[in-house]
Amino acid sequence: MRLVEQAHKEIGSILSLGDQAIDATAGNGYDTLFLAQKVGVDGRVFAFDLQQEGIIKTTNLLKENNLFSQVTLFQKCHSKLSMAILPELKGRIQAITFNLGYLPGGNKEIITRPESTLSALQSAYDYLSNDGIISLIAYRGHSGGQIEYEKIKKFISEKNWSFRCPKENLSEKSPVLYLIDKG
Repeated sequence: MRLVEQAHKEIGSILSLGDQAIDATAGNGYDTLFLAQKVGVDGRVFAFDLQQEGIIKTTNLLKENNLFSQVTLFQKCHSKLSMAILPELKGRIQAITFNLGYLPGGNKEIITRPESTLSALQSAYDYLSNDGIISLIAYRGHSGGQIEYEKIKKFISEKNWSFRCPKENLSEKSPVLYLIDKG
């Protein structure tokens, strides 16, 4: 099973109609679409992407699937999460997804960076409900990916957060899935 599918399975087991979720890296929109399907019309998904291309692709995918109405899109870096989402939602977000690296099919020079990712991850944790989950996939095989992964691994360890990495990684270049909760 692909890591994205594993992440969706874990999120799907706890995300319900009417819940709120965040896609910190909207990209082509597939995680946003998945979250929007799970929360339904009474829920809300907040999705971020730095690139206009990612926002356009996500918007089009949501509109094709009649799910645009329950999503709020931000063309902002994921590190701006706490500035974009109302503070009264802290502790009330059920699921948060991160797919790091670059926009698939986009410019491979525009990548997530450790500094912004760690800031976003801390904000995500602050917004996470006590029974919620953060899914984070770190792609180590691209330029900058291994460094970002190492910094995330250290950050999570220093924070002493509860997490699982459900798949053994076959090589140093394999992506890694973190499933983080408030344990």
